[in-house]
Amino acid sequence: MSNSALMDDEALELLLENLFFKKNTELMSYSDSFESRMRDRFITYVKEIREAGTSEENNQILRNTKIVVKKKSRRAMDLVNVQAFLDRIELRSTDAEARTAVIKILKEEKNFKQVEENMEDGLITVKLPKMDLERRFELADFIESKFKNYQKNVMMVKNQSMQQIRAGLQNEFIFGPDAAKATKEIEKIIDHYIKTAKLIFFVKHKDVLKNQFKLNEEDDVILARKMSTVAYVFD
Repeated sequence: MSNSALMDDEALELLLENLFFKKNTELMSYSDSFESRMRDRFITYVKEIREAGTSEENNQILRNTKIVVKKKSRRAMDLVNVQAFLDRIELRSTDAEARTAVIKILKEEKNFKQVEENMEDGLITVKLPKMDLERRFELADFIESKFKNYQKNVMMVKNQSMQQIRAGLQNEFIFGPDAAKATKEIEKIIDHYIKTAKLIFFVKHKDVLKNQFKLNEEDDVILARKMSTVAYVFD
């Protein structure tokens, strides 16, 4: 079992499958290539947003830790999955003996005070101290910067694709109607990924700011009604 909350790229891509741009018809080669690059950058963006505020130290809390299970010394991270969140650490294992050993370590060696076990779900939850308001605003600013950087990245890739289309027109690799179609498809792809990325940003922002979260733009308020469609990304 992995002991990290950092989901590998293959697992994350599978998680995000329903959020990718859906092709109703076959795309032009230029726009199809653009969508592929947008998909890769979207996956990277979500990975960064998911990880924001989660301490790598907490993800690695059982690193190099040994526990005794069935009278044998075992690496704890081989038996227990660890996932760190803003307010808690979750440790999962189907092995009750492993959970008991880990709880003992968390309390006696790691000095955590709030450690709860849900035996039915094979879950240990460690509650973390609350972040102060200043730290929450710092983290919120960091998350916003990630979204803004993603927007810039999208525009950069768009400009590259537009240059390729213009070069294709000049060299007669593509003709006017097809160039117009590819450009229109690219705009649709951008609209999809920017809106989806913004929804993910909203969900994370709200989780960090709690009752301080507020949207001022009417378009954002309307878009935010769909936040529930992407919230599962952080489960």
